[in-house]
Amino acid sequence: MVRARFDAKPLAEVRAMMRSAFPCPDRIVTRPVAGAAGRVTAGPVYSSLTIPATDIAARDGFAVVSGEILRAGDGSPVPLRNPCRVNTGNAIPPGYDAVVMIEDVIGRDGAWYTENPVLPGEHIHPAGSEIRRGDLILPAGHRIRPCDIGALLSCGIVAVDVREVKVGLIPTGSELVPAGNLPGPGGAVESNTAVAAALLGEAGATCTRYGIVRDDPVLLRQAIKNGIRENDLLLISAGSSAGTRDFTAAVISDLGEVLVHGIAMKPGAPAIVGRIDGKPVIGVPGYPIAALTAARELALPLLAAWGFSPPPAERLRARLAGTVTANPGYDEFVLLTVSRTGDGYTAIPLPRGAGPQIALVRANAYLHVPAGTGGIGEGTEVEILPTGQCREQDEVCKPTPEQPVQDQKETFPVKDST
Repeated sequence: MVRARFDAKPLAEVRAMMRSAFPCPDRIVTRPVAGAAGRVTAGPVYSSLTIPATDIAARDGFAVVSGEILRAGDGSPVPLRNPCRVNTGNAIPPGYDAVVMIEDVIGRDGAWYTENPVLPGEHIHPAGSEIRRGDLILPAGHRIRPCDIGALLSCGIVAVDVREVKVGLIPTGSELVPAGNLPGPGGAVESNTAVAAALLGEAGATCTRYGIVRDDPVLLRQAIKNGIRENDLLLISAGSSAGTRDFTAAVISDLGEVLVHGIAMKPGAPAIVGRIDGKPVIGVPGYPIAALTAARELALPLLAAWGFSPPPAERLRARLAGTVTANPGYDEFVLLTVSRTGDGYTAIPLPRGAGPQIALVRANAYLHVPAGTGGIGEGTEVEILPTGQCREQDEVCKPTPEQPVQDQKETFPVKDST
């Protein structure tokens, strides 16, 4: 028996192909402003109101006619004629053109005096000084922030048109059970789609997790057809490798076409990129670290090309506390535990092959080793991408001695021949 491997496509090449092959879906929905944080505006948003609608007081005090107190000065108080008491934000009555602050007013014999003259418009916010009806609040393609919600509501906007992208997530595997159920021998709780939904949701995608599909090509075919019909992007967890129950590539090929099967990245090498009815289908490995990496490095860049991306990730410089070995033919993503050390940061590479879920919890950053780089020596300062808060040196969760240091095993799709 001879095992034949498919060629692994460079990650950068795959991403470029995906951007070219899959144009941005044209889906627009109307959302209440109060629930629109993280959404991307479909078009420019204009104010429905003029703010302030009239001249308003900028300070607590008295509205006055400025020309009547021009002669005021230190030691020469002048009376306020027909002053109108105002608080900050109150409308300025007609005929008044300035405000004397309350701390600059002296009460004497039932009258009010001031030694501080004011200029026309002083301590007044003119009508429309913040925004006028019809003025632009947010441009098209703007990711709505929490602070934007207050401005939109204040300007009379209660609903906003936003772009939407729908992502379907299908978990596969007869060994899987839903969260809350006890898996049997050789079983596992399904978690990959929950992680992917949280990751892609941060980019503004509307994610739908479907039920677990057993290892049956007929059932998988029906699930994929349904997922493609209801979504703009479909992500299938597990079934992308070379096992006897890995049907994802064959079903995608039957319903559409497989564009890439095997990507030069670790973890996540057996990932699939396909196209069905013009829509992208991404098959990710079932191994949790590989599934997360494939979703992050394939689905997120495509969403970003469509205008959906999470808040910019912080990047730090850290010094490696161990040697990182990497295949120069691959883009590799290495989990790290990063801690503060004095004025800088120290990064400990986590052992490959350790418990996948706990490794993800212990890691608070990762290192991207680009293809062509190869290994990186201990003590080298590298750029890292945090996934959590960096700890103090004595808080670091170091791997236990029992955890083996070994390469994560991943296989490419293979064909048996005699």
